[in-house]
This record gives sequence, C-alpha cells and structure tokens, in this order.
Amino acid sequence: MKDGKINITKKCKEHGTFTATHWQSPAVYNFTEEHDYFKYFPESIAHKLPKSCPYTCGSCKSHISNTVIGVMDVTKECNLHCPICFSTFSDHIVDYEPTRQELVDMLEFLSKQDPKPPAILFSGGEPLERKDMPEIIGVAHKLKFMTILATNDINLAQDPELAARLKKNGLNIVYLQFDTFSDETYMKIRGKKLLQLKYKAIEVCRKLDMEVILVTTLMNGFNDHEVGKIIKFAAANTDIIRGLIFQPIAFTGRATDNPFQEAWRDWQFAEQVETQTDGEVKVSDLYPLSVMSSPIKIMRKFMKKPWPLFSCSPHCGVVNWVYVSRSGKMIPINHFVNFSKFFKGILKLAQSAQEQGKFSIMSTLFMSSMLSMNMLLVTKEVGIFTLMKAILKMFISPSYQSLGPIRRRLFLLGCMAFMDPYTFDVNHVKRCVVHYITPNLKIIPFCAYNNIHRIHTEETYAQKQQR
Repeated sequence: MKDGKINITKKCKEHGTFTATHWQSPAVYNFTEEHDYFKYFPESIAHKLPKSCPYTCGSCKSHISNTVIGVMDVTKECNLHCPICFSTFSDHIVDYEPTRQELVDMLEFLSKQDPKPPAILFSGGEPLERKDMPEIIGVAHKLKFMTILATNDINLAQDPELAARLKKNGLNIVYLQFDTFSDETYMKIRGKKLLQLKYKAIEVCRKLDMEVILVTTLMNGFNDHEVGKIIKFAAANTDIIRGLIFQPIAFTGRATDNPFQEAWRDWQFAEQVETQTDGEVKVSDLYPLSVMSSPIKIMRKFMKKPWPLFSCSPHCGVVNWVYVSRSGKMIPINHFVNFSKFFKGILKLAQSAQEQGKFSIMSTLFMSSMLSMNMLLVTKEVGIFTLMKAILKMFISPSYQSLGPIRRRLFLLGCMAFMDPYTFDVNHVKRCVVHYITPNLKIIPFCAYNNIHRIHTEETYAQKQQR
C-alpha cells in the first residue's frame, strides 16, 4: 500500500518495472476479503499453477472456479465505432463470425459441462448485426440456459419486431449499454448521440416484458459524477430494469489507442455510491459476489442440475440487491437480513449440506433467517411472511419468479472491474467465473481471453472462414 492505495507492481524483462493502482480503497478491499466465504470450502484450494499460465489457457485443473456465465462472441460486426471498446483493436480487423453450426456446437458443449453454466451471454461486436440471432437464442433457450444479449440498443430501438422475435425465441435479459444521460459524453466515448435511443430501447423491452440490465462503462472525468443518477434511474424503473452493472474502463481493445490514463480508472465506486445516493446505499452495503457461496452450496441439495459456485475473487467487484420501497427509497437487502450474521450462521450448514436431510436444512434456514432479520423494517416494507416465503423459495428453486411480488421492486447493483495489462493478476484469473467459449471448444477466463487469447483466436477462425 502506498499513498492510501493498494498497488500492483510488475517486472518484465522486456518492458521493465511498472506500478498500477489495484484498489484505491483499502477499507473496501479488506471488507471484501473478510466476506469471501468461498475460502471455507475445499474447492478453494487449487493445484499449483503451471509456469505456462495463462498463455496456454483453457479451463484446467489449476482453475478453481466453474463457469457461471459462458460468453460467446457471435460477430465482430458493429454499428458503432466506440473509442473505449475493450474487445476490438483498431489495428486488428478480422472477419470473425462463427457459423450457426459452430455456435450450436459451442452451446451443446457448455450444456454438457458439470456443473452446467446457468447463463449464456451473447456478445460481439454488436450481436444484433447477425440476422440469425433470434434463432441462435432459440437454441440456447431449448438447452435451458438463461439467455443474455449484450447490445448497444440501436437495433432494438429501431426494430421492435426484431425485439419481439428475440422475446418469442427465449431471450431472458437484454444487457443494455447505458453510460450517461449526456449526449455530449456519448459523442466522446461512443461516437454518436445515443440517449434517446437508450430510452426507446428500454420502452420496447417494457412493452414485451423483456428484462433489462443496464451496463455502464465508468470513467473518471466523464461520467463518474452520474453514478447516483443512473442508480436512481434504475430504481425508478424496477418494473423492467432488473440490474445495473458498472464496469471501470479497462485498457484493452480500442481503448489502448489512447495514452494510458490511470486517472480515468474508478476504484472508489462504493464511496461514490454512498455519496451520490445520499447514503441510501452505503459503502458497507456492497459485498463480494463470493459471499453467495454458502447459499448456493445449500441450494444444490434441492436442484436437479446444481449451479456452479459464485467463487470469483472477492476483489473482482462488489454487489448487492436493492429493494425500492413504495415511497421510492432504496433499501439494500442486507438491511432486512443481516448478511454477515446470516451467512456466518449458515456456513456450517453449507459445509455439511450434502449429508443432511431436506427438512433439517429447511429448519436451519428458517431459524437463521429469523435470527438475523430486522423485524421492524421487514414488517413495514415487505411483510415477514412474504420475505420468508421468498427466501425459502429461492433456496429450493432459485429464479426471479421465485421472488414473487418482491421481484418488481428489486434490482441488482454491482461493479465489476475487468483487468488489463496494468492490473492483470493471475490469482484473479484462476477464480474467474465468467468464461469465453471458443469455436475449438476451449473455455478461457474472461480477462485472460481479452488480454492474451482474443487476437489469436479471431485470426485463426477468420482464416478458416475465408478458406
């Protein structure tokens, strides 16, 4: 730690020594470490990493985590030319677009993984530049994946019939680029005025009841002052907006055309959330995703096809679910149920869940929930019976539908930091839960793919397509 920041220092025979900020808030860094409950399970112990890691990457015995979200790039075509794109390099132009059969093979391969990934994210380029995208969504839906489509919104806003076809074929979530409320800023970072198209795309999704997660590329000096405004926008539209994910800029892809600007990075997201929401969501309300390890271990007892653990590094980002009261106030769900107390209470249960009967598990869950519940707040805002029913249903059959009437008042708030050459840490990579799947059926951790493997993969399969 130096100057109140946690730094990462690297030495390279070719490029020398350099230092980058790993995390600007030691307090939040330590908090996420303390709430990394995955470390209490045997799966957290990895084989020794091979010396070739991560250059010969593919999911291997040294990789701790299974795939939670499988990412598939379906095309390099795009109707924007964003200066901050992390997936396309200006000096690397390839006609990479897997055939539909290749994509089907990739989906079937992921479907046979044990445990099977619960979700598939279709990315690009702009996926909707592919005319057969609804049919590809349909294949993933039939294989019982949750389907997520990353899009810049232009095609959805301009072609509601396309949106309807996507919905009909089984698209679950639109992962919608939403960076700012300023067209001036959109011009700088996306090259086009987009705000009205954003609003229109959200309305198209609302009419179809097709759920939306907003995705914001966060840049200091550009849109960091809008963190609270974007959160409040999501809170005002929870009927259709199911989540909001902030992604601090990563210097991969076209973003590397700009001289490296560490000042653009944003590692004080939690503090900005507290300040800009007037304290409705505090720094201490944001947890690492790995806090969910214990509940998922227990859920596996009730599931025919168990989920993989959300076992990513606690330092990849922070997250929570936020309930919006009828008065419009945002209440993080750890205000209803004390997270630290609840998760510690069920840790022992999670460690022995496979040996226990379902009735015993349900009884322990009920008692842990009651002992950690804020009765006054629950009674006022939700109702004890409604909340308890939702908690127990989520353990038995986890889905948004299991939340019942609470569902339309909840949204996911999170921040996920992609790594680049300055911040790349193989210890994060070995716990990554978001994995690209390639046409040769390799499973590669997200940040390893974007920093090391993307160009070679795209060139290899672009050449095959040209032949």
